[in-house]
Amino acid sequence: MKLVTPTEAIRAIPDGSTVIFPHGCVEPTTLYDAFQQEVDRFHHLTIYSGLAFGEYSFLRRGLGTNFRYVTWQAAPSIRRLFQEKKVDFAPMRFSEITRIVSKNGPVKPDVVVTQVSPPEADGTVSLGISVSLYQDFIDSARLVIAEVNPNMPVTAGNSRVPLEKIHLAVESSTPIGEYHTPHQSERDTRIADYVLDLIPDHAWVQLGVGSVPDLVLFRLADKPRINLYSGMLSQGLIHFVEHARHTPKLITGELAGDKDLYAFCGRTPLVEMATSSVTHNILLLSKLPRFASINSAVEIDLHGQSNGETIGNVQISGVGGSLDYVEAAALAEGGVSIIALPSTTEDGKHSKIVPRLAGGIVTTPRFCTDYIVTEYGVARMKGKDLRARAEALINISHPNFRDELAKNV
Repeated sequence: MKLVTPTEAIRAIPDGSTVIFPHGCVEPTTLYDAFQQEVDRFHHLTIYSGLAFGEYSFLRRGLGTNFRYVTWQAAPSIRRLFQEKKVDFAPMRFSEITRIVSKNGPVKPDVVVTQVSPPEADGTVSLGISVSLYQDFIDSARLVIAEVNPNMPVTAGNSRVPLEKIHLAVESSTPIGEYHTPHQSERDTRIADYVLDLIPDHAWVQLGVGSVPDLVLFRLADKPRINLYSGMLSQGLIHFVEHARHTPKLITGELAGDKDLYAFCGRTPLVEMATSSVTHNILLLSKLPRFASINSAVEIDLHGQSNGETIGNVQISGVGGSLDYVEAAALAEGGVSIIALPSTTEDGKHSKIVPRLAGGIVTTPRFCTDYIVTEYGVARMKGKDLRARAEALINISHPNFRDELAKNV
């Protein structure tokens, strides 16, 4: 590992390269600032990354001129760029990303940028809060550039990277990126109540991110002997660990919260960080008894198929790992698959249960969905014919839209 300045690190990136930038709460701002300062030296660069909770500061200048940006998991914060067709989307389910973005895959990463802890005595650094894809990305890239940050916790599990795998390192002490749970409303509480009733005791639980999943995670401590096996875990994890009446098993690939969560996970060996080959491995997940998958969607149509990616024709999210977990729950003994969403948009003007998906994008096919939950109750899809599905979904839609929806049955 060679220590260089941020400018030297960016200048080491060959023009024409395919570069992987971090996702989640990993935001190497020192390197991003240097990239923006040096962006004029590039003309044919392609940057890939997934869902980021930060500001996407590397997109401020040069997009479409000096480099193009492609993501497999869009964020609401760059919705405007999708509307203006300035960024591109590559559909990938999370379990396949490290096979697609690989030295042997169709997208070959030349350069990988990451953020790590300072070196440990054993000659390694830790990927800290973001492990899921990066062990594989680092093995595939010809040039690995790391922002070394003392604020990055040293986490348990498969988070360590030998120093010899890091080619260039830049020192930084900027705060680690944070994810703040959206406001939790009374409606969210009612949805969480229904979800918790569906989760079996002694279950292994996967959760997405957002107000409802974080609320469910917080309250899972009240259920007997729950373990967590999830692609990402958020702020409610602290309360769950501290109040669970047993010693839970906790496996995840990403952490998204504030500095207290990161410090907690850095000193808690219970939180085992793992790669996506573990967290999204359908065969492994399906062997977990009572595996419960809890995710959300933008809208559900009356057939029971979900769209979790677009509003109209605008990409706001991605496939992510939702389908991996839905399939695993279907195969697991006593497994439960739940899609939880509010019955309407925030302003109440539009129903989230619709006759047909507006953008034509299907994230979860109708033959895969099982339990659908809104603040008005639970509708089970498995085993129902199309008419029965529609009737069940109308029953949990907002009362203001039920008559109109019934006209489409």
